[in-house]
Amino acid sequence: MAIYKGIDISKHQSAGKVHFDKLKELDYTFVIARAGYGKVITQKDTAFESHYQGAIDAGLKVGAYHYSYATTVADAKKEADCFLSWVKGKHLEYPVAYDIEDTCQKSLTKALRTDIAETWLQRVEDAGYYVMLYSSASWLGSKFDIARLKSFDVWCAAYVSAKANISKYYTGNYGIWQYSSSVILPTVYTSRLDQDYAYKDYAKIITSKNLNNLK
Repeated sequence: MAIYKGIDISKHQSAGKVHFDKLKELDYTFVIARAGYGKVITQKDTAFESHYQGAIDAGLKVGAYHYSYATTVADAKKEADCFLSWVKGKHLEYPVAYDIEDTCQKSLTKALRTDIAETWLQRVEDAGYYVMLYSSASWLGSKFDIARLKSFDVWCAAYVSAKANISKYYTGNYGIWQYSSSVILPTVYTSRLDQDYAYKDYAKIITSKNLNNLK
């Protein structure tokens, strides 16, 4: 099985300071950049445009994600609409993901948390995108009714010593594993970077199906 290496980034990795060309030289394939967070259009990630263009210019495949603070289905709809406005016109050959893991969502019922995730994922999928649910292995294994979300792909965060240990927290399927948040690649960036393995050729899947509004 082919494994593709990537990173995910946000404004916490300073715009203009990530050397994407060096990342490409290290045989990384993709970058998933945060487009924004929350339900207000002004909450676009201030580094999104820079990260997106830098990765594209380096010949990397790009995806995007949205960090959620939604506590109602109505919030999830607003978040989806904000996200769609931020990524409009972007050449995204990797999936778009809904990052749901915030403290404000911890006390919600499993049913409501699942409703929120399903609402965003379905709304963005209906707009023509390849969507994923992102969360920690422990949340995936306990905070969602995963059976209701089985039609959507999963991006699992689990900082465990071996891939097999993910099953202690989550036994479902996933297409991307975020395996670390603390790797330093000195030629790429001066501080820590989230690290990911993808287990599908997402670029091929997305382009062959004309998803993500690719022309």
